[in-house]
Formats: sequence, C-alpha cells, structure tokens
Amino acid sequence: MAMNLESLLHNLITSGKKFSDPDTILKIKILNISQLIFIILAPLLGLFYFFIGAIPLFYVTAIAGLSMIPGILILRKSKNTVLVGNYAIFIIWTTLFILAWYTGAVTYDGVIRPSLVLNVGLVLLAIFLNGYLSGTIWATIVLLETGLIVYLYRVGYQFPNLIPLEISATYSMGSYCIGLLAILSFAFLFEKEKSDALTREQEKSQALGESKRYIDDILEKSPLPTFIIDRSHRVIQWNSACQEMTGVRAEEILGKEVWEGFNIDNQGSIADIILEDPDYLVERYRDSIVSKTETGWFEMEMFLPRLKESPQTIITAAPILDKEGRVRGAIQTIQSVQQPGEWTLENGSYELFPNPIFKIDAQGKINFWNKACEENFGYTSSQMLGNNALGLVAKRYRPVFTKTISKVYQGESFNGVEWRYRSSDGKPLYVLARLYPLQAANGDGKECLIINTDITVLKMKLKRFQLHAAKSKEKLKNLSDEHDLLKKNIATFVQKRDKQT
Repeated sequence: MAMNLESLLHNLITSGKKFSDPDTILKIKILNISQLIFIILAPLLGLFYFFIGAIPLFYVTAIAGLSMIPGILILRKSKNTVLVGNYAIFIIWTTLFILAWYTGAVTYDGVIRPSLVLNVGLVLLAIFLNGYLSGTIWATIVLLETGLIVYLYRVGYQFPNLIPLEISATYSMGSYCIGLLAILSFAFLFEKEKSDALTREQEKSQALGESKRYIDDILEKSPLPTFIIDRSHRVIQWNSACQEMTGVRAEEILGKEVWEGFNIDNQGSIADIILEDPDYLVERYRDSIVSKTETGWFEMEMFLPRLKESPQTIITAAPILDKEGRVRGAIQTIQSVQQPGEWTLENGSYELFPNPIFKIDAQGKINFWNKACEENFGYTSSQMLGNNALGLVAKRYRPVFTKTISKVYQGESFNGVEWRYRSSDGKPLYVLARLYPLQAANGDGKECLIINTDITVLKMKLKRFQLHAAKSKEKLKNLSDEHDLLKKNIATFVQKRDKQT
C-alpha cells in the first residue's frame, strides 16, 4: 500500500512522464510541489480567516486553492513550464495582493511588511522556472504594486484591516517568517541547482573524455590505416596502421596537413576534398568511385604511387558532422588491394605491375619501361629508355599529352585520360591513362608516372559501330531522297491526268 502511495506521489509530481533532461525534470517537480503546497495551505489559511471572522478572505483562499488545480492538469498535459509557471505565480500573487489589501498590510508600514517579502519569493520562483525574462516581468509587477501602495498612502487612502487588533502583530510576524522561509528555500534551491549542474557537467566531461579515449583506442588499434582531419585540414588522429603504411609517426604529423603521399591531386587527399567540395570528386574521379552514399561516404579505388609496396588502394572517406549538420572534419581509411611485397620496387620501378607503366623525367624522356609495356607496345626497354616520350604518341594527341604532362609536373594527377600510341609494328594503340606526380629518385624535380589501360579493342569496335551508323544514316538519306522524288513524280503525273480529263 505504501509502495502504491509512493508511486502515485512520484507520478503526480513528475506529471507522469520521463524526461532525459535533468533541468526539465527538476522544474516540473518544483512547479508541481509548489502548486500542491498552495492547494493544501490555501484551505487551511481559509479556515484561519473563517475562525477570526474574515469571511471574504475565506472565500478568496478557497477560490485560489481551487484555481491552482487546473495548473497541475495543464502541466501534465502540455509539459509547458513557462505557461503553467506564470499561471501559478499569477494565482499566488493575486491571492497575496488581495490578502494584503484586506489585512492592513498595504500601509506605509506595510511596504516593508510580509506581503512584499513573499513577493520577492515569487520573483525568485519565476526566475528559477522560466528564466530571467520572466523574473524581470514579475519584479516589474511587484515594483508597480509598491508604487501603487505609496501613492494611495500619500493621498490618504485608508486600507481595510480584517485582522483583529489583538492578533495583528502575531499575524504579521508569522507572515514575515513564512516569506523569509520561502526566500531561503529558493536560495537553497538555486544553490542546489548550481551544484547539480556543475556535477552534471563534470559527469558529462568525464563521459566525453572516456568516450574519446575509447574511440581513440579503437582507431589506434584498428588494422586499417586511418586518419582524421579537422575543419582547418590539420591532422588530429593518425593511427599506428597509418604510421606503418607511411613511415610517418603520429607526433610528426599531428597538427599538420595530411601526408602528401595520400594526396590524389593538388587539391589534397580525398578527406581534404570532402571538406570543401565533394562534387569535385564526382566530376573529376567518377570512374574511380566504387560506391557513395547520401550521407557523404565515398569509397574509391585509387593508385597512390608514394605507397611503394602496395600502391593500388581502396579509400573510404566521409565528413564528420556536428548536431546541426555542419562539417567539422573528415575521416579517411586506406586499404591496400595488394599485400605488401606483391609488387616489387626496385629503383622506383614496378616491374611486375600488370598494366603497361612507364615514367617520364623532367626533361620529357622515358626513364622507366616495364615488362607490360614491352609486351603491349612491342618496344624493349633498351629501345625506349632515354627517348622523348612524344615519339610514342600519335601526332594528333601530342598537344594534349604535352599539356597533361606539364600539369603533372606541377603536382596534379589525372585519371582516365584517353590518347593513342604507336606500336612497334605501326598499329594504333588506344589507352586510358592515369598520371601521377613523383619525386625524382635524386630528389631533384618531379617525374611523371603513367599507368595505361589498353582499350584498343573497345575503340575499334566503337569506330566500326560509328561507321556502320554513318552508312545506315547515308542509306536512310538516299531512301528519303528517292521517296521524295517518287512523291514528286506521282504528283506531276496526277496533275497531267487532271488536265487531260
């Protein structure tokens, strides 16, 4: 039975709801408790006035107590502490004003008597429940009330006093003690709220710290190379796998820009580009995108030549958003498609790379030619090393080739550039090329790494299709001309027959 009463009381003072915000819970509890206390005390005070013969005040307190009940019901329904708080304060202030008016409290002495002390408690309650704006409004009302008192006293108005003279002093002292108790209660309430808020902030900071340490620990122990940058493009997280992949230690990179080996062009890494212009990735690297989501995640297949043991990678990157959806940073992971050692690196060359790959030095001469180039193009390394790369490119494509290589020397990368080479037997070879800037082995200047994908068969099929389409178009045109001529001849024949008839 006691348990049911306790549960009922808790349900009553919390308005029957659970809230995640401690401030909201406390305000609802204080407001409900204040209303319940008033509902209980109002009838008792009414009985006091009834026994001393102040019948009008008995009715005032009874009506006031009943008027407070809707506040509890409205709060339970709406959970609006601002509305109900101001409603409850209005009921209490109105009751105090009427009581003060009819008990002689509104006199020159009454300006410093209990009714105004109780009003100070109301102002504190308004501040606690609804903030300083509400407190300011009610303080203004109290000041206006005081001004009215002073004015009426100065013009000689005689305030009625329904309290018998023999208990007037005791009544005033009791009212004063109640007002003082109310003020002290709210003062302690403010101090407790301040202490609880500080405790909550400390707990929140501790929880955030533990959460951050937990996330940092997960990232640090993740087998995938992962880094995080802030809105200023500075590295704020660089895990051990990143260090192992790049040879760059966390203490060397934190607070600085992303390691240049992760840059895909002069715009920076994929994470850097996501911070500023995600659409640029879609426009420039459409063919490299494996998948993407509406939330901003990108998964891309990219070649990172600075990762010498395993340059072919799958990169995932996404923006980091705050509660308002604003971009605060970006996270990127890098996963090698090949296991380290699958490609051999010797003097900066990828001998076993399956695609035709060659390098051009700062003078435009070929300084590396792998086995796939020999097999696809028919030229041996000895034939190509030291020669100008333009000799390999068909004349029609040389301006584009030269312009593209020049931009690569300036730090740009390109993906899916189409041009045509000449094989050793004079046949055309069409390729889609990926171009990346490299630091020269001697550290002096840039080199250009070109990875080629042979699309000759596809290109020839496309040309045959275009030729067939052109022929079909010509045949259609001829048929259309013949049809028009036939219609013209028939019209001429019909006109002649009409004339003859």
